[in-house]
Amino acid sequence: MEDLKIVYSLPSKVKITALVAGGFLFALAVGVGISQAIHASLDFLFYVGVAGAVLAALLVFTVTVWQSDFIVEIDNDEFRIKLPKQRINGSILWETVTQLGIGLSYLTLTTTGTNYKIDLGNLKYNDLKRIKAKLIEVCEAKNIPFGNI
Repeated sequence: MEDLKIVYSLPSKVKITALVAGGFLFALAVGVGISQAIHASLDFLFYVGVAGAVLAALLVFTVTVWQSDFIVEIDNDEFRIKLPKQRINGSILWETVTQLGIGLSYLTLTTTGTNYKIDLGNLKYNDLKRIKAKLIEVCEAKNIPFGNI
């Protein structure tokens, strides 16, 4: 059975453009800031340089380090999800799942210890269909009862 991995990240062309723009802004801002500091005139342009360097660093971090690696990952052993405002810490093992309920844009998982309600409303429709199909496939393979809610 093939694993399903949903990833929402920026395209590589956008990342490269943002990195070039961030690098240019950083070099320009640092140049202006250093020039103003050398002339010992800490006026408006010096603070513009500092603000530009901070914004450039934020831009670079936004398109590189702060990009999410995955949003939903489903394989034969576990179900991992990193959506905002979800109660799931880590992953849910399929061997602990006793029942799956499938709604329009949410899931209910009943496990041996807890019940989870997972809201998938902020995903794209095609990704939502792929997730539901994969969950049904896993449930059929592992004999987990499932149904519509």
